[in-house]
This record gives sequence, structure tokens and C-alpha cells, in this order.
Amino acid sequence: MRFDWTVEKLQALSQDQLLNLLDNLDHQLAIGRILQDVAATLEARIGSLLTLRNGAKRRKQVAKAAALNADIDGAL
Repeated sequence: MRFDWTVEKLQALSQDQLLNLLDNLDHQLAIGRILQDVAATLEARIGSLLTLRNGAKRRKQVAKAAALNADIDGAL
């Protein structure tokens, strides 16, 4: 899968669209459609465009998902 998200394209998106794009990026990474280094680069680009409030919201989502994964792994 090819991701052509230039800075210009990302800057044209709303905050909600950026958050949705990050959620989709997480999903694509989880199912193996993109590589970790590509995801990390895109996440850094998108993260730099988020407002402080939305950046904090994103960090909470990531922490919650990590905790859930740890709980699931611990239960197995």
C-alpha cells in the first residue's frame, strides 16, 4: 500500500480528519499493510499538525490501546 501524504496534503485536513487518519494508520499497521518505519514517519508528520488539545487526546488513545493490549497479552 502506498501512502502519499505530503505536508501540503496533511495541512489541508481538519483536526478531526487528522485524528481519523491516525486511527486508520494504526489499523493499517496492526494488520500489516504498512511498515513500522513508514507509520512512524507519517505519525510524526500528522502529530506536528495537531493542536495541543488533540495531541493530548491522541496520546491518551495510544496509551489506552497499549494498556488494553497488555491486558489481553497477560490474559493469554
